[in-house]
Amino acid sequence: MTTKTISISLSILFISVLSLIFVGIDIAFPTTIIMVLLLSNAIFAFFSIFIQRGIMELYKHNFHTEKNGVISLINKYTTFAFFGLNYGAQSALIRLPLLINKLLSLLFFLLLLVNWLIILVIFNGLQ
Repeated sequence: MTTKTISISLSILFISVLSLIFVGIDIAFPTTIIMVLLLSNAIFAFFSIFIQRGIMELYKHNFHTEKNGVISLINKYTTFAFFGLNYGAQSALIRLPLLINKLLSLLFFLLLLVNWLIILVIFNGLQ
């Protein structure tokens, strides 16, 4: 097997094992992966409201590495999973004027958080 195949498999395994923390609150296993990815993107979207360029540079530093080792490729693929969605949104928002940028960044953060809460409500109901 190639290093890419091994590192993609290990990244998926890492994300899957990490997502098992949500099984304790009665959420089915494959959905827990979506919850982890939404929550991590929401966390980085929150930080992007205040330090947008820093978060984008962190993504670029971790994702656009030209290393071919297994560990660096695992870092690359987990970086893509944990805040690739946020990077895509922030790279579009950074071109806007500051006030509109921050308003839409806040709206994007709230959208991710609401999506996460919708999944939580679907599995646990309103209590």
